[in-house]
Amino acid sequence: MTDMEDTRERIRSGLGIARFLKEYGVKHVFGIPDGHTLGFYDGVYQTDGIDHILVNDERSAAFAADAYARVSGMVGVCDAGAAGAMNFPVALSEAEGSGSPVIAIVGVIKSKEVLKNIPHDINVEDTLSPITKWTGKVLDAEYLPRFLRHALRQGINGRPGPVVLVVSEDVIRVKDIKLKEFIPREGGSCAINSCRIAAAETEIEDAVDMIQKAKQPAFFTGSGALTSGSYYELKELSYKLKAPVFSTISGKGIMTSDDPMYFDTVGLFGEKPNHKFIRKRTDLLIVVGNRLTEDDTANFKVPTTATKMIQIDIDPAQIGLSYHPYGVIGDPKSVLADILEIILNEGIIKNNNENQILSEREKNITALRLELEQYREEDRKKWINADPVKPQRILKAISDNMTKFDYLVTDASASSRWIGAYYPVKGIGRKIISPRGVGPTGFGIGALIGTYIAADTYTPSDPSSKKVLFTGDGGLMNGGINEFETINKLGMDCTIVVINNRALGFVKFGQAMLYRKRYYQTDRPNTNFAKIAESFGGNGKRVEKLAELDDAIKDAINSKGFNLVDIVVDPWEFLPPNNY
Repeated sequence: MTDMEDTRERIRSGLGIARFLKEYGVKHVFGIPDGHTLGFYDGVYQTDGIDHILVNDERSAAFAADAYARVSGMVGVCDAGAAGAMNFPVALSEAEGSGSPVIAIVGVIKSKEVLKNIPHDINVEDTLSPITKWTGKVLDAEYLPRFLRHALRQGINGRPGPVVLVVSEDVIRVKDIKLKEFIPREGGSCAINSCRIAAAETEIEDAVDMIQKAKQPAFFTGSGALTSGSYYELKELSYKLKAPVFSTISGKGIMTSDDPMYFDTVGLFGEKPNHKFIRKRTDLLIVVGNRLTEDDTANFKVPTTATKMIQIDIDPAQIGLSYHPYGVIGDPKSVLADILEIILNEGIIKNNNENQILSEREKNITALRLELEQYREEDRKKWINADPVKPQRILKAISDNMTKFDYLVTDASASSRWIGAYYPVKGIGRKIISPRGVGPTGFGIGALIGTYIAADTYTPSDPSSKKVLFTGDGGLMNGGINEFETINKLGMDCTIVVINNRALGFVKFGQAMLYRKRYYQTDRPNTNFAKIAESFGGNGKRVEKLAELDDAIKDAINSKGFNLVDIVVDPWEFLPPNNY
């Protein structure tokens, strides 16, 4: 808003929505136009500084908005009409599970036409309400600015999540609304940025007391630690306490994999030495922004239910669902900062043997590092020179061509699980975008688009950052090939790497592990995705031998334009078995 702008001006509601989003920092909206949302599109058309990204499927729009929010730290916005919004549920469920602030704007039929057999008379709000943080419907234009502000606050505050604003067509088209109602006038820390909730003083003191009495503490972080930006506080505490840091797959990025105190992932697809350390050595596990899901805890066996635990989370509903922790409710960055301050003032350990205990912890960490290196070396022998190619080897080839500035997007199912043990973190922050909220296949292409737009918009100092999608053939076919057209239209410089095992890999893995290899309905045709990419204007390369792999990956990642490498992999290389 310029100083000379007359906020007494009266405008259409659709323009008001666009102006509201712009004033709160939104630069892009993802979606597909509909007759009920045309007023909103006209508003975006008239608003400088906010662009609309047209996709081919509403799922892709919501996935893109989710990834955009994760990468940018802003809200992600998507739109749809009433019928199109029926494609939103799986994507909004993922955003809810991942704590991603997405605003979905849905246009519906005029309020006076409800129950008149008008096409698209759909009860959108009742459909989407159970899977979102908040859903509201606006039936009067006078209420629209208030509903927009409430939606934004719900989306970004506390544990972030998706919200839906359902607006009837007649409200979107109203002409006589004061511009000033859509312009921010409130102050305070929560007006635009999310609130950083501090924990109760007694909870901090009790947590510190438990830490000071521990023999060998360790940290287990999740995506909430990344959302809060608790990098510095966690690292300082881990070094001061000589406490190793483990993470979930979605928590990768809290520290780099070459940091002496970071030991990567735990869980069904984590690494055995990490599991052993947590079960045998750790007498206090400090869980930070981690939901402790089934995958992340190896079916709730790592840690065990007997492990003494502090669980730090901004959402009280996450505390104690499957374990019996001491709960500290607050933003992880704020909580860790408070704990660090007391530790620095009072000391690390509550007895006179601090040096001896710290020395023992140092020995424990050194032993863990050695055991993990030996474990990885033995594991590496199984796949480094294997032909047919194995997924682990593909991730090595990708990693070899990535820097701390680059982004890896994964699809759900097998592709997101392989990265736990086999993709090292090179840069601090959310540089890995993976669907670990509910794990819907089809996430990848939409998320790649959202990641690309957000990274190039909000990190202009490094416009050359690479964006790579690691996906499977099943995930790609489940949703996304229609967005090859969108990638080409946008002129995106990106790479898609397909692990093509001609199967629904994760499901087939389940049949092998749980149903004695009774495989049924999990095999797929031998599709050539390179040719499909070429038909959409991309550069396709099919790899069938190990000798072709490294050059193909290097060329694709370091080339301009839309590149896809379709790699025929060993169909019997399932995910690593539970080795906890």
